[in-house]
Order: sequence, then structure tokens, then C-alpha cells
Amino acid sequence: MKLKTITVTGATGFIGCQMVTFLKQKGHNVRAVVRKHYALTRDQYEQADEVLVLDLTNYEDALKAVDGVDGIFHFAANMGGVGFFNAHNYTPFMDNMYMDMNVMKACKEKKVKRLFYPASACAYPIHIQATEQETPKLKEDMLIPANADQMYGWEKFIMILLAKEAPFDVRVGILNTIFGEFQEWKGERAKFPPSIVYKVAQSKKTGKSIEIWGNGKQTRTFLYIEDALEKMYEVMIKEKYFGEVNIASDKIVTVQECAEWLCEIAGVKKNFTYDLSKPSGVLARGIDNSKFNKHYDYKEKYSTKDGFNKLYKWMTKEIKKEHIDE
Repeated sequence: MKLKTITVTGATGFIGCQMVTFLKQKGHNVRAVVRKHYALTRDQYEQADEVLVLDLTNYEDALKAVDGVDGIFHFAANMGGVGFFNAHNYTPFMDNMYMDMNVMKACKEKKVKRLFYPASACAYPIHIQATEQETPKLKEDMLIPANADQMYGWEKFIMILLAKEAPFDVRVGILNTIFGEFQEWKGERAKFPPSIVYKVAQSKKTGKSIEIWGNGKQTRTFLYIEDALEKMYEVMIKEKYFGEVNIASDKIVTVQECAEWLCEIAGVKKNFTYDLSKPSGVLARGIDNSKFNKHYDYKEKYSTKDGFNKLYKWMTKEIKKEHIDE
């Protein structure tokens, strides 16, 4: 099955905008769907053949988004990091479920051939990620019994289940901390990678210590955006689908290690403070990629440290553009 024309929802977002340019490079006709225009990523998503300004919480707009296309990458979401979801558990869940349901229903009505849905490692049970120094490698068959991380994780868990029952081809990638250029790095929606880069950049400027949320021992995996795009694309394009699959890195690192890498990259003294009152997410999260490696061909090109290096270089340029002083 050929997917000639593809809609990317959430095309102003960090992943969505880069999926637009990636798909154009692959030769697809691309429709970008945005809720409103966004200066940070406009140069990327406007490379699409068509840009539609739509509100996917409205079903009529969802129908317009998917009408006449072969496939959908559905990245539209009310999104943020652990601090954002700790403060806002209700409205993002409601917005995201409306968008998810509308897009699924519209795809069925308009006879779309295939939908890629980005789930999250937040769908995995939190009780198996609660012990420091005992990092589980989460596998797709560990999703049940369910105990998802915040309402965001429950949304993703519900969609993983719904995808199995859909009367058309819905493919799910379970994403874990994708990072890189064009991430939101200001305000409460910023996730850990751009947040820690910003703190290190500010420390270089001011000489002040670098604040880490939690004790720094939390374990994570981080997948650079270019590798993530390739993995998601292969899951979407391959003729056979093998069920939901992790889209993540194998490399387990601590939050502290990431901060220290950035200090080395920036030439900054390793001077940290730890705020134990701030939300820090689950204590230990690793990912098992054996299912992806068994069924798909793509091999990662960038190490975690390479990705942080590229993010740091991009963000320091953006910070200079903004002339932000604190």
C-alpha cells in the first residue's frame, strides 16, 4: 500500500514540524494541520504542500484534516513536561481525548488507509518504575496490569487499547523522551532536555548553580529526533504491522549524567542544587527495544550525548535571538 498523501496534525509542534520536512524529503505530498501559527517552527511546517488552520476538538475540522489523504501522523496534543502535567491534569486530558476521538472517527468516515498514533512510555505502570537503582526495561507486554503515569499516561493507554479494536489500520509507537531542535524551551511546557540546556546556558552566563528537580538519580532514555522520525516512519510505511512498539533509545542515563554532559559541552563548572520539592516523575525508566529491532531495520545514528550537543548548539542560538535575561 502506497501512502502518497499524508496529513501531519500538530504540525507546529516539535515532532510534527520535523515530520513535515522529513516526509517532504521522502517524496510525499503533505498536509500540515495547525491550531494556530507558531513562529518558532513556521519555516518547517510551511514546507508542506498545504497548511490548514483547524481545531481538532471540533469534529467538522477533523473531517477536513483527513479528507482525501492516504495516511495520518497524529501528533496534535495539549502537551508539556512533568511539571505541566502535575499542575494541569484535567484540561489537557479532555482536549487530547476529544482530538484523538475525532481524528479516529474522521479517519473511519473518510476511509483513510492508515493512522500512526504516538503513545507514550507514561502509559506503562508506575509501580514498576518506582525504585532507584532498579531500572526496568519496559516491554510492550508490560502495559497490563495498567497503572499509568498521570492522566496523560491514561489517555495514551486508552488509545493503545482502542487502536487494537479500530476497523482500519492504526499503528502505535510508544515514544519515550524524544528530544532535539525546535523543542519548546520556555515556560511550563518545556520538558527536561531543553529545560536543563537552558539552565546550563544561564549558568555559563551568570555563574549561578544549576537547579535539578529531584535528586538527579532518576534514570531515563533519550532518543534524538532524527532517529525518532526514521523509526516512526518505518512503523508507518512497512506493509506488515506487529502491534504497538517502543520508539526509544536503549541507553539508560541519569538526569545527573545529562546535566554533567551539558556542563562539559558548555565549558561550565559542575555546580548543582537539588530541589526535592519539585515533581521529578518516575524514579527509574528504561526501555526494551527488542520488538522494534526484531521487526524493523533502522539503527540509531546518534548517541544521547550527540543529541544533547546538537540541542545545546541550537538553543544557544535561539536564546541569543530572544535576548532573554533573568
